[in-house]
Amino acid sequence: MTSTGGGSVDVSGGRRPAGLPAGLLPEVFECLPDAVTVSAAVRDAGGRAVDMRLEYMNAAARAGQPGQAAPIGGLCSELWPQMVENGSFAACMRVLDTGSSEQGAFTWTQASAYRAADYEYQAVRVGPDHLLWVLRDNGERVLRAELLAEVTTALAAATTITAVMTILTARIMPAVGAMVGAAVLSEPGSDCYTVRHLHDADQAVEAPAPFSVDAPYPMAYTARTGQASFFADPAERAHAFPEAAHFFTERFQSTAVLPLRVEERLFGAVSFHFSLPHAFAESERGFLSALVGQCAQAIDRARLLRESADKQAQIQALSDVSRVLATSLDPETTFANIAATVVPRLADGCLIHLLDEAGQPALVALAHQDPAQEQALRVLLRDYPPRRDAEGGIGAVVRTGRHELVTDVARTLDGLARSPEHHSALRGLIPAASWLAVPMTQAGVVIGAMVLIQATPAQTLFTERDIPFAQELAHRAAQAVDNAQRFAEQSRVAIALQRSLMPASLPEVPGVEVAACYHPGARGSLVGGDFYDIFPTGPRSWSLTIGDVCGKGPEAAALTGLVRHTARAAGGLEADPRKVLEAVNDAIIADRPAHRFCTVAYACIDRTGTSTRLRLTLGGHPHPLLRRADGTITALGTPGTLLGVLDDPKLHTTEHELHAGDLLLLYTDGVTERRLGSAMLGEDGIRRSLTRTRHAAVTVTVAALEKDVIEYAPTAPNDDFAILALRIT
Repeated sequence: MTSTGGGSVDVSGGRRPAGLPAGLLPEVFECLPDAVTVSAAVRDAGGRAVDMRLEYMNAAARAGQPGQAAPIGGLCSELWPQMVENGSFAACMRVLDTGSSEQGAFTWTQASAYRAADYEYQAVRVGPDHLLWVLRDNGERVLRAELLAEVTTALAAATTITAVMTILTARIMPAVGAMVGAAVLSEPGSDCYTVRHLHDADQAVEAPAPFSVDAPYPMAYTARTGQASFFADPAERAHAFPEAAHFFTERFQSTAVLPLRVEERLFGAVSFHFSLPHAFAESERGFLSALVGQCAQAIDRARLLRESADKQAQIQALSDVSRVLATSLDPETTFANIAATVVPRLADGCLIHLLDEAGQPALVALAHQDPAQEQALRVLLRDYPPRRDAEGGIGAVVRTGRHELVTDVARTLDGLARSPEHHSALRGLIPAASWLAVPMTQAGVVIGAMVLIQATPAQTLFTERDIPFAQELAHRAAQAVDNAQRFAEQSRVAIALQRSLMPASLPEVPGVEVAACYHPGARGSLVGGDFYDIFPTGPRSWSLTIGDVCGKGPEAAALTGLVRHTARAAGGLEADPRKVLEAVNDAIIADRPAHRFCTVAYACIDRTGTSTRLRLTLGGHPHPLLRRADGTITALGTPGTLLGVLDDPKLHTTEHELHAGDLLLLYTDGVTERRLGSAMLGEDGIRRSLTRTRHAAVTVTVAALEKDVIEYAPTAPNDDFAILALRIT
């Protein structure tokens, strides 16, 4: 630059600033984001450059000056003495002398002279005596690189979509200066889109909501087409999307919308809204695209992880459902087990409806991880039960036999409302994010419906990919219903048959109180082998029979009927209990192809005046117990052989006198062999029960012993048992 160079530079109106070399275009320089200055050389007498005089600064350079003033005409060594210290001034002198361009970098610390930052520079000689100096703020690029590295590291550790969204909204958006940002994602396996997160420095995070990519909005356009959009000012945005203008307040000066894409798979978009104008230079567009691209990669990984985890969880759930279905044939318990297996592992809520006798859906099971929501559902279904004529929901599923997947819950609930009151009650379920209802069928006939509810944030919305799992779950539930119904019917038949093998009611015996009970085993669908009977054999004589035939089911029932009716017939002819059991043994032997046997205790009581005589014969049966009026407990009878095994069984009759207050207790081995691990209730347990009920009525004594047997272990008794007792009054 010459000693006469100087003066302010005016680029208005397209005029060239005085003194600038031909070929330089200041109008272009004014638009550049980098600082650009033009200086004239100051040379010594030998022609060597010793300084420079500033002639021009573009807008970016002026912005770096304190007060943004352009010190045109000043010597550069005086304006920016740190250039001399950091070596860049010497580089400029070399460029002016040699004509060879140079570039370098330095850290500027004299904020009083120019904005402090890390810079890169390039010095180029223009003509013989002018230097073009381009200064690029490297601090922003360093910060961007650091942010990109930090975000990449954080996203690599993110295993859920929620974690990715948290990084996007809490770290990326504030770092790039966005005041508002949103992320829209498609649901895997469906055409549904959802606004997953919304970040605003002045507002709380808003709840997820359904989103239409067909809407005339920038986010919808990018999510639909994959084309990024950048709007430097509201006018550009309003021109491109006039229908969306009312969504943007004056705070939203600039907007960037970028696609979420991995390779050719497009699955959403991210928007950034800025309160300050942004020109969106190529460097900023590339930086934002890189950040969103990293988010897209992380979301894709999280989806793959979630899909794998969901499949594993569904497989495990189906396995667990099969296991729990095998633990009970009680319908109520079965449905509760299914709901407990699903909630909260795979769904936040589960409902099961079966068609009642009128063909309407009736609730049989309901579970929800939120007690308040569970109560709200119960009240809603109680006050407004589903109807088969409904256009949607459970009623439509059972009517049509087709599944129903709902992700726009608010709109669907509005369509189900039958009245303003119903609409208000339905609105209480809005926290639900989605539901999936599938029919339950038996042999192609719909018998009910199962509904899975998801109420957690939208990353767990049900999709088309969940339908096969829900259908398989409903299929297994329907099988359980069928099994339970068959079991219930078999149990009813078994109970009816069992009752036919015992007295319909206990007879009145003068001077004697009588009580009895029969308790079926856990396999209640099979007729048990235990029985009892009491019948008159004379004017003042009565016979008592209690026995246990081997096996269960129809064969056991046949043998029980044979033993009972043979004992009754023989008891009417024979006064000796031994003769009666011999007749029973002969009857069983005659039916030898059945290969059955049994134990029987047969007793006769004779009332003569004030005395009562007891005659007792045991055919392989446990000893009856006699509790005297004074509380003494004695085992009665002599052991004999099983009936149905030997042609000539060893049987013995014993005689005993009974007195007022005495209680005779007969029982089957289901009582003594009640187990808790390796321990059994045994005869000692019966004695303890008899001692505890010494002063109680005979009915109370029998009921207390039955309770002791049942409660001896936490599980139901496997074996059936019978108890028969009489007390002399």
